[in-house]
Amino acid sequence: MNRNTLSVAQVQKIFSSKTAQVTLLHDITITFMPGESYAITGISGSGKSTLLNIIAGFEPPTKGSVFYNDRPIDIFTSQERTHFLQKTVGFLFQKPYFIKELSVLENVMLPGIIAGMDATMAQQRAEELLAVVGLSAYAAVKPGVLSGGQQQRLCLARALFNKPHFLLADEPTAGLDAGHRSTIIELMRYGMKAWGMAIIVSTHDMIVAEAMEQVLLLQDGVLRVR
Repeated sequence: MNRNTLSVAQVQKIFSSKTAQVTLLHDITITFMPGESYAITGISGSGKSTLLNIIAGFEPPTKGSVFYNDRPIDIFTSQERTHFLQKTVGFLFQKPYFIKELSVLENVMLPGIIAGMDATMAQQRAEELLAVVGLSAYAAVKPGVLSGGQQQRLCLARALFNKPHFLLADEPTAGLDAGHRSTIIELMRYGMKAWGMAIIVSTHDMIVAEAMEQVLLLQDGVLRVR
């Protein structure tokens, strides 16, 4: 058995209405390995975000399966599914998402608290990550006062909190300038260097794509090496 591999096998996603049926993803099969980085490129509407959501277990495929360590995630027990979502995958959404009533520090601590981590340990881990992403000075403020680039760094710190095996990032640099884009790229690569995390990123930005080791193209529902 391959350890810490995440794969999709013959995954299809079909959307149906009263008047039409659209196959967005068609028989996609790929294995993502630890410590490697992947860019999924393609035009808007090609299914990049849908594929990431399926890989993360947020959305079921119409056909096919997602496997973690050779086991389909759709047969996971409730406990196994919780572990998968808390420990195996970290997800960075296209739009920064945080709890506005909590401080920057508390937002980063949240995954640890949800997982039952001691509050003191969670705070220490969050402080370390805020230092990594350059937000230590903002620990006590509410995230609403941060700039767009700072908010994305906050969300990235939170996604990295539990040292996931796989970071899934959906258009992580959308709307950011070149400087912030470079920062996000380097911060995503931090987990690769620190604990062998894999990166799977969907992007329109070819600078982001070319910073990854493998560039894939999702076109007409088919995923190919670019």
